[in-house]
Amino acid sequence: MKSMVAAVLVWAAIVLPLAQSQATERTQQSGDGEMAQDGYRPLPAGDAPSSAETPSLSIAQDDMPSLIANVAARSTRSLDGTWQAMIDAYGAGMGDWKAAWRDRTPERPDEFHEYGFDDAFTLQVPGDFNTQHPQLHWLEGSVWYRKRFDFDVERLKAQGRRLFVHFGAANYRADVFLNGEPVGSHEGGFTPFQFELTDKLRQGGNRLLVHVDNRRRRDAVPSMGFDWFNYGGLTRSVHLIELPARHVRDYHLQLSPDDRQEVRGWVQVAPAQAELPVQVELPEIGISVDARTDADGRAAIVFRAPLQLWSPQQPKLYRVRVSAAGDTVEDDIGFRSIAVRGEKILLNGEPIHLRGINLHEEIDSRRAASDDDYRRLLEQVRALGANFARTGHYPFGEAFVRQADRMGILLWSEIPVYQGIDFDDPGTRDRMRRMLAEMIGRDRNRAAVAMWGIANETAPGPSRDAMLTALAAQARAQDPTRLIAAAFYGPGFRGARLEMQDPLFPAIDVIGANIYYGWYTPWAVEPEQVEWIRPGKPLLISEFGAEAKYGNRGAGERAGDWDEEYQAEFYRKQFRMIQRLPFVQGTVPWLLADFRSPVRMHPYQAGYNRKGLLSENGERKLAWQVVADFYGSAAASPQVNREASAND
Repeated sequence: MKSMVAAVLVWAAIVLPLAQSQATERTQQSGDGEMAQDGYRPLPAGDAPSSAETPSLSIAQDDMPSLIANVAARSTRSLDGTWQAMIDAYGAGMGDWKAAWRDRTPERPDEFHEYGFDDAFTLQVPGDFNTQHPQLHWLEGSVWYRKRFDFDVERLKAQGRRLFVHFGAANYRADVFLNGEPVGSHEGGFTPFQFELTDKLRQGGNRLLVHVDNRRRRDAVPSMGFDWFNYGGLTRSVHLIELPARHVRDYHLQLSPDDRQEVRGWVQVAPAQAELPVQVELPEIGISVDARTDADGRAAIVFRAPLQLWSPQQPKLYRVRVSAAGDTVEDDIGFRSIAVRGEKILLNGEPIHLRGINLHEEIDSRRAASDDDYRRLLEQVRALGANFARTGHYPFGEAFVRQADRMGILLWSEIPVYQGIDFDDPGTRDRMRRMLAEMIGRDRNRAAVAMWGIANETAPGPSRDAMLTALAAQARAQDPTRLIAAAFYGPGFRGARLEMQDPLFPAIDVIGANIYYGWYTPWAVEPEQVEWIRPGKPLLISEFGAEAKYGNRGAGERAGDWDEEYQAEFYRKQFRMIQRLPFVQGTVPWLLADFRSPVRMHPYQAGYNRKGLLSENGERKLAWQVVADFYGSAAASPQVNREASAND
């Protein structure tokens, strides 16, 4: 075991790249030649990719993943629990040399293989591998998982049914094998994927082998530099799904954007066949709608209904039954509309002010994975007085989104298109498209999801602008019922003036400003003196925060003291500015709780980003009450008389 620990630590030292410096020059050349103090920019501007040519982009849907919707409602067998595991830090088992994927055992006296599984080294699924064994803590490399299961293939084939394996997520790359044969591969650490096993099953015992590699790559999404812990492994649940040969593959049912009494959507049957009868029912209100599939296996659904609309105050969900080709799927769906009008965000036709919070999918210093983990996180969101949460900076598990549906918490869900992305790389662009498709495909029936986030803190440039514009168009094509959002570096001060500009603004509905005045960037004037130029679209303060170590008390005068008083005063000053800006439609502090980040190296940080309102153990800092008090006050909601008193 000591040699294993040493090997892993050496590997970590080799592959864990040095974090890019955050102490960068924070000035940029303004358009008229004056020097403007820049906003929050942790990565050097020179690291942003640029290109003189716009890349060729496509948003065709025919190569997008066709996910099985609503796995929990299907005939499933859970593979969660204990899996045999093997560390393969260099990834040697993927090639023909070691060929661990063949999963062979010696058959002759003189035969041996330099890999093997036994019950001495195991991992729990779902869960990250880094926090389950001390020797894996810093591992950025490969781990193999193996699970044995029995299956009656003769019964499956006699009934004309099919078997799939479904992964809630695996970070980052997963290669799947069954009985020593390749099944498929997937990239992306936060979205679901599945493979069909029907033709590779054996009668009786089967061995499912998964190679998971969490190494960072420049062409990956996210890329090399990101400010959270790179938890690897089978981080979400694994299921076997048994389906009829022809079945309901997917569906989308939501209010029409133009009529809150009309439901529009579709049902997809696979394999495709025309003229198949499809039925959608809402038994609670006596709705039953019949339709037929077209040549692509899709049936259009349109009906009117007297629905009680979903809202944070009344998160009403209806049991919906979808039937086709002898297959039936039931789901709990809320119906509501979300739209923008000028600078306002409208929920069910009425303005809503978003009292939000950012959070990571982390709890107890590990990757959150269970229903109880998600419930605990969302209960803290609600205790703060928030009605909105941003899943920074990647899609959380499906159970988290469904819990938000039940609790009435709106969500901004985003893909990890983060700082340092190579927008010129064709493979990277394809990965962005697929991740967006997988996120939307999984959650487009969830009323809690108000907006799809397509990027965070990316620098403008021809390749970036073209790619993100294409992603916005793709999101609208997949789901025309939600808003498109992106978060941007906050504007720099020019005297007392703040103004945001970005070529992406025309393509999106909601602008997010990540501002750290008083932390990364000094205040140029007092908060009441700020003149923020209206962007002409709904603006959210999508990030703002400062770091403090829980229990470290002081005078609150110096950022470098890391005390709770400084963090609390940071929020007071931000709110003094924000409450004077009626065009700001919501605030989303960064963030709920301290989280692991290897690039945070100060002794008070000790490998954690300390901007949480809570410690990593859930203890409330002084700033928690500052935010909670603001959210409980009239200043946190739009007022009729604020419009007249605001600066233009």
